Amino acid sequence: MDGILALCHFCETHGPCVILCTQRSKEEPLQTPHTLTVTWCEACQSVDLSQALVSRDNKTTYVTTRTPQQQDLAFLLKQAAVRSLSCEEETSKEGGTLYFGDNERGHVISHTFTLRDSLARGFYRKYSIIMLMKDKIHLLNSWPMLADVINGAEQAQRPQRAVRQAQGSPRNTARSLSQLTGQPAVFGHIHLWFTWMLSCETVIEKPNAGLPLPPFRSPFTLRKFANEWDEVVFQVACFCTVTGYRLEIDDFLVKDAFQVLLPSNFTPFHNAPVCILKNEDRWVVEWGGQLPPRLPTLITVAEKGLKNENLPDAALVPYINGLVLKWLHIAQSIYWSKSNNNSQLLQTLGVQSHDMPLINYWLTQLSLNK
Repeated sequence: MDGILALCHFCETHGPCVILCTQRSKEEPLQTPHTLTVTWCEACQSVDLSQALVSRDNKTTYVTTRTPQQQDLAFLLKQAAVRSLSCEEETSKEGGTLYFGDNERGHVISHTFTLRDSLARGFYRKYSIIMLMKDKIHLLNSWPMLADVINGAEQAQRPQRAVRQAQGSPRNTARSLSQLTGQPAVFGHIHLWFTWMLSCETVIEKPNAGLPLPPFRSPFTLRKFANEWDEVVFQVACFCTVTGYRLEIDDFLVKDAFQVLLPSNFTPFHNAPVCILKNEDRWVVEWGGQLPPRLPTLITVAEKGLKNENLPDAALVPYINGLVLKWLHIAQSIYWSKSNNNSQLLQTLGVQSHDMPLINYWLTQLSLNK
């Protein structure tokens, strides 16, 4: 996984700061990569600027340092730490996981948590674990794994006010993470944990087995029908086409015009009822079915574009082809998930109940043409 993982802390003296970070590297750093000045106290201490924790596998080196090896990346990580621990955070005291970012400053998944400390203000210290990446899609696809793995360190449930009274008032109230957790090697454990997370491949790229649209498929004839035919006749022909019913039309050019609404190589269901279009001075339809109260979104949007006088013919071609390609990709995403009953996935893709006749037919065609 490409990106950088960092542990951040809201220091009572220095404010939000990066304690340490782990990133991939082609080779082990030989010296301090930059001259960045970092102020620190006992609470925000981890590894020295001149030190690094290094792990290696067959191809990659994973390096944990106090600051990133690139100075420009150190600036972006500092900004992310400030946002993570101040303005971009969950409202609950216990913290939580959220996303923020943009293309200029990078995309960030941040998990904030607190550790109890009898010497701190409010009896707790605030930390966050952040992942900074340039690729938003890759980062968000990594969210489930990161959200499941990242958890705040557990501490004993002890009344911190009573602990403070028992300790008195020491001069130095700052305490490091290793002191709070009682683990002297906590930063070594964090390095190994971050290394494991960066070595995980959380995104599996699926090969594009999509069915390409014909390069010269024109919707101009369909536009003529949309404006001249009776609205119900036109909508029945469109509905039967995109949901797998068989169209019987004597005129091949008319039948071919409606194929614009389908990807190539789609064939009707063999046992589906027949929809017959006849030209009797005007076009009429004979079909034993009935149009649903709401048509599939593809038909509604396509009909709107076809009847839009302000949409020129030159723009109509990419309009219709792009619309069909969009719903083909939606159907492919559902097909890859191996479930068309995943309500959360359907909602995310914008699929509603009136779109399901189209989706079910297209999923069948994708399985036949895989």
